[in-house]
This record gives sequence, structure tokens and C-alpha cells, in this order.
Amino acid sequence: MRSGIQVTVENTGTSPLKSVVLHVTGASYDLGDIAPGESAMARVKSTGESELGVEFKDTDGQTQRLNAGGYFESGYRGSIRVEIKDGVIDKFEDNTKLW
Repeated sequence: MRSGIQVTVENTGTSPLKSVVLHVTGASYDLGDIAPGESAMARVKSTGESELGVEFKDTDGQTQRLNAGGYFESGYRGSIRVEIKDGVIDKFEDNTKLW
């Protein structure tokens, strides 16, 4: 299995998520814009104890940062799926474990 955590962010809302960025300890990952009904993925690697942050611009152009939660470290593998509906986390699936 490849190193890192595969993170998928799906926009289940009615407005686009603009300039989406994933944040973990020691790194950030740019996902770009995610249209309603679409998703984007990145494989993230933290440099220490971490949780997942999701940042985006809302329809008013204001930057929002959501704490998606979870817990992982540099030796963890697996996947996380986050569904965002109208600016809030609607669903969170954490399938990570230490390898």
C-alpha cells in the first residue's frame, strides 16, 4: 500500500467550493475548485500527529476552515472521505490505521 492518506473531498451542496486546500501537520495540498456533485482527491502525508483541516472560499468569497477531525501520524495509511454540504461537514469517513 502506498504511503500517506488518500483524502477525498466531495461537494454535496448546491454552491461550488472555491480554492479548496487540505491542511495536515507540516503540509498543505491544493485541490482547486470543486463544483456541486463533484469530488477531488489528494494523498497527504503529515510530519507528526495531525488531524485534517479543509479550507475553501464560500460564495461570498470569505475563507472558511473546517476541522474535519480524524487522527493520523506519518506512519498511518488508508483513506479519509469528507462530504461538505453548503459550507458544513455533512459526512466524515475515516479508514486509516498505523502500518
